[in-house]
Amino acid sequence: MDFRLDGKVAVVTGASRGIGAAIARELARVGASVVVAARGQDALEEVAASLDGRGHAVPTDVSRLEDMDRLAAAAVGRFGGIDVLVNNAGMAPPAKQIYKVDADEWQQTMDVNVRAAWYLSKVCHPHLKQRGGGAVVNISSTSGLHHDIGLGVYSISKAALVMLTTVCAKEWARDKIRVNALAPGIIRTELAGPLIEYITSRDLKPNLMNVIGEPEDIARLVRFLVTDESRLITGDVIRIDAGELL
Repeated sequence: MDFRLDGKVAVVTGASRGIGAAIARELARVGASVVVAARGQDALEEVAASLDGRGHAVPTDVSRLEDMDRLAAAAVGRFGGIDVLVNNAGMAPPAKQIYKVDADEWQQTMDVNVRAAWYLSKVCHPHLKQRGGGAVVNISSTSGLHHDIGLGVYSISKAALVMLTTVCAKEWARDKIRVNALAPGIIRTELAGPLIEYITSRDLKPNLMNVIGEPEDIARLVRFLVTDESRLITGDVIRIDAGELL
């Protein structure tokens, strides 16, 4: 099977750590030039430097539309185009029931988890089309498919990201642009740290397989979804959760 991405250009948001950094490294490993984006410049530069000369760091706040315009322009200016977009940047507000969420928390979560993915996809669309097609992967969550008490706003935003995936896949199929989403379960990241600590301290099973996922598990599936090996897959939402929702 051909999992190579030689000559391809990928943009990955939320790439300064965790899942985003693992995705960037995996795509670079199989030959892609990777533009990494996140707010933290120092950590972002470290990730870019680890990509064997194929990385380019663009500090980006995805809650700012002008930053995403600049990100797409930087990718095209540096590498000549865009073939792959991974909308990984996200946030989770403090856990609370929905009636306790204030308007600012709601808006910030929607801006980062939904509006950013919509807008950056929109901005990258003409560049993907110009290259004869490409692939977009949105990182959603099992929380977008099944709600847990206290995660209401996060769950709603991730569910909206699933619908965005479906809409873009339908509208962009004619342009040979495939759009898919991943719904990870519990992955060993800084964001999931408190939850993992809670589970392990009480000897609970996080899923049917009783295993905590690693960022590299997500990265390998992203790599598959953006290569020609998955050329018939679009509009799909793939759970990667070790049976959490079964």
